[in-house]
Amino acid sequence: MLRMNDPHFTGKTALVTGSGAGIGRATAKAFAAKGVRVVVSDISLADAEDTVASIRDGGGEAAAMQCDATDGAAVERLVQATLDRFGSLDFAHNNVGVGTGKSIEDLTEADYRLISDTSLKSVMLGMKYQLPVMRAQGGGAIVNTASMAGISTVQTADIVYAGAKAGVIQMTAHAARTYAPYDIRVNCVAPGLVRTKILSEMFTHEQQMAMADFHLIKRLIEPEEIAAAAIFLCSADAAMITGHCLPVDGGQSAIR
Repeated sequence: MLRMNDPHFTGKTALVTGSGAGIGRATAKAFAAKGVRVVVSDISLADAEDTVASIRDGGGEAAAMQCDATDGAAVERLVQATLDRFGSLDFAHNNVGVGTGKSIEDLTEADYRLISDTSLKSVMLGMKYQLPVMRAQGGGAIVNTASMAGISTVQTADIVYAGAKAGVIQMTAHAARTYAPYDIRVNCVAPGLVRTKILSEMFTHEQQMAMADFHLIKRLIEPEEIAAAAIFLCSADAAMITGHCLPVDGGQSAIR
């Protein structure tokens, strides 16, 4: 793991939800490479521990914590455990989400609850408990994972997922406006089609390649490319960026 001597990051603490795999794991590792102490949170403790092992192998500092990000009491405990372990909460990446790929006619009410709770409620709960801590500390930065599905109708047939991710974008902007006076910046990333385990479980390789054709750059996006955007939004280079939704989409947003 390459460690960068960046005083903006070194010795600070980040909490990354959904970081047992995919985008969250890549972001946790990217924070650690900057010298940040990372709380790796996932509904699967085993997956979180795998991420932590990878960070420690690279010389980073991290702790694994199990959390259902759709459970308010669990998220409150997670934030408090982060403070108990590392003494601060300087950065957060709320990265939990799920879709089904189903059409509206095939979606059930159970699907609706699962998708909206996982993709929207989890972000609200994360910010609900992260923002007061950052306000008391005198500042911080939060990045939420939205999706191009919340911006464009091209990428997904899942209407609930699209609505939830659009909600993430609006909640991000609202929080940014409310908490800017406290030196807290809140932004989101909007990934296109990312090469993740979940994607591979939902779609065949041929289907993934067909969907990737929506990108002007004709390939899947790597989790590390989303992580790089999240790190930038938390960095001093983004000190005047808040309330922004940053597409990382291979150019998809240019063809809406």
